[in-house]
Amino acid sequence: MSPYLKENRLQDVIAAIQVMGAYDRHTSRKADLWSAQLGLPQSGEDWFEVCREHPEFFRTNTTEDDGEDANWVGIRWRWATGRTFSPDADRNMTPDEISSLSAGEKKKLTREPLTSSQIETLIASAIQLHSRAIEHKRELRWWAIPAISAATAFVGAVLGAFAHSYFQ
Repeated sequence: MSPYLKENRLQDVIAAIQVMGAYDRHTSRKADLWSAQLGLPQSGEDWFEVCREHPEFFRTNTTEDDGEDANWVGIRWRWATGRTFSPDADRNMTPDEISSLSAGEKKKLTREPLTSSQIETLIASAIQLHSRAIEHKRELRWWAIPAISAATAFVGAVLGAFAHSYFQ
């Protein structure tokens, strides 16, 4: 079953795309920290579960952090760019500016947040995938009706033949 068919899934995916795409501090964060920005999801236990079921948009990873597993979530499109965005300056740094930064300052660089146009594109894709999942479910239902009718007719014919030979 498509994860898009889960109740409230589309709204959760859209919310995650908006917040994770526009967040200017980090490309990926621990899933429980995204809850502070997004609230709790309506279609799953937590954001890690929701995002793990949608690898078309989200990147998930589990690492060991101080002896415990940490679940990280980020939006894939942001990983397509280099770490050139300075959250403090709220802009991309030039290669010359980056080379003049200290190691600590370079560590603060992240990937650029998505533009509103990129976020709109991802949301439109999510809506389209949701619509396709609903349509696919409808198509399966129409395929099942003739199959069930044929199976019922076959069972009836077998029972009829058995009854006819048994009672003669």
